[in-house]
Amino acid sequence: MDILKRFEVSYYPSGEEAVELTLCFDNGSPFTFIKRSSALKVGKLVELIKPEEFGGLGGGVFQSKQSIHLHVKLLEFWCRHWSYVVEDETMEKAYDILVGHDFMQRYGIKLLPHQGDIEIDEVRLRLAQRVR
Repeated sequence: MDILKRFEVSYYPSGEEAVELTLCFDNGSPFTFIKRSSALKVGKLVELIKPEEFGGLGGGVFQSKQSIHLHVKLLEFWCRHWSYVVEDETMEKAYDILVGHDFMQRYGIKLLPHQGDIEIDEVRLRLAQRVR
């Protein structure tokens, strides 16, 4: 089950110039992907040295030629994360960012599929903000 939620996303650690985007939480994806058009609303894209190839979305092979370092507001924290940028048609129209378990594990997000919701572990989220 896909869980869609809207969150503020910014290019800046302080959250300035944030835009509201729809995130799809998918524990079947090891990586986080953002549509190119959505990434351009957030900030500057970074060219990858070589395109990265992936499989799965849309039942086929796709690639990313760029990435973006973005910040998602979870509770009161702006949580940083590198995301692969993909062409818009690679993902469903219903969401802007496909959140993989790389992001969910880092920030203590648990899927609650029967409720169509997520749970954020505030203790883990706070710990993820510090270098230990």
